[in-house]
Amino acid sequence: MDLSNYRKVYALALPIMLSNASVPLVGIVDTAVMGRMDSAAYLSAVAIGAVLFSGIFWAFGFLKMGTGGLVAQAFGRQDVHELHAIFARAVTIALLLAVAIMLAGTPLFNLGLWAMGGSTQLHALTADYYFVRLFAAPATLMSYVVIGTLVGQQKMREVFYLQLILNLSNVVLNLAFFEYTDWHIKGVAVATVISEYSALATGLYLLRAQFKVSAARWIAALKNTVACKEFFAIGRDLFVRTMSLTFAFYWITALGSRLGDTTLALNAILAQMLHFTAYALDGFAMAAEALTGSALGQRNRKALWRDVKACTWGALVVALAFTAVYAAFGQSLVNAMTTLPQVRALAPSYLLWIVIGPIIGVWSFLLDGVFIGTTHTREMRNGMLISLTVFLLSAHWLVPQWSNHGLWLSYHLFMLARALTLGVWLPRILRAADRDG
Repeated sequence: MDLSNYRKVYALALPIMLSNASVPLVGIVDTAVMGRMDSAAYLSAVAIGAVLFSGIFWAFGFLKMGTGGLVAQAFGRQDVHELHAIFARAVTIALLLAVAIMLAGTPLFNLGLWAMGGSTQLHALTADYYFVRLFAAPATLMSYVVIGTLVGQQKMREVFYLQLILNLSNVVLNLAFFEYTDWHIKGVAVATVISEYSALATGLYLLRAQFKVSAARWIAALKNTVACKEFFAIGRDLFVRTMSLTFAFYWITALGSRLGDTTLALNAILAQMLHFTAYALDGFAMAAEALTGSALGQRNRKALWRDVKACTWGALVVALAFTAVYAAFGQSLVNAMTTLPQVRALAPSYLLWIVIGPIIGVWSFLLDGVFIGTTHTREMRNGMLISLTVFLLSAHWLVPQWSNHGLWLSYHLFMLARALTLGVWLPRILRAADRDG
């Protein structure tokens, strides 16, 4: 067995896994800082503001995923001019979308707050946070392009550096503003804005070669209507896919809220465990994105299939490790995250769903990376719509029958449907690698 491919996969995946591990740190510090204020409304306002921006910004996650796939293919072809053109188009689109977000900031805020409800004080504090952080929109969306470009070129170590700069600077600034200013909740938002622009500046420096393009070539890249239409088609498919995924998780939360406070609290803890698994497996999804995109760019079916297998085995090993940890220490992890006796007592009845979660979820995460890298986004869109339908129908029937067990079963059926639909379409990617080859 040739282990070189597996070493390459882990070399690409590990930096992403490590950088993702720093993501929860920001939320922990935000919570700790606002938790020391004289009203719980501060903590709630930051939480609501973060949710609003997560929804707004991640709707445009195609800037990262679409750019990553196209860059990976250009990288595989060693087409430097097209790589630069992809970057130019993506950055321009990101800036235009950021301006649109900022212009629509007030309507988006009112819509988000209408759905959330809450007191007058909460609304005012959320506004203080929101309208400061809104200035981060250009940095956030352009950073998506930067990260996609780095991933497509298999520069995962640089992605790790960017994530560390983003999260650690956010933590340091948060603590500094709390200690030395009276900005309170605005300080949390200012820390995020500065951190976003710091990470963007670092990313642009790392990609400075992409700016060695004349204005004429930059304009020519934007005038390439065929390439622009391709990018918008990819963006449209990924937008629909992301919104469908977001709605599925929103509906899971909504259904869980109807099952009682204790069940809702336990589900939140169990979901965090699965989120942590997803952060780890995301490293292999990005490795698959970079490697399969490059192989497709080379029209090398053998390399594509070899990379898919290497990423699959690498991700499966990590998924099995998480399953073993949750099987052995699941209750201890729940106990570490809550002191509520009723939640701890309820956990053993539902831990099996978390134990099997990594093994069921690994396939959809991995295949997402393969389909993003090869820009088969129409299949991703259709597969997600089918999977969402499966989830909604199963939840409609199973939750009334089996309560929270029905909800968790519906979630796992959703994840299985995501994997099966993409798995059925996987041969199309192999055929595409041979086309014109």
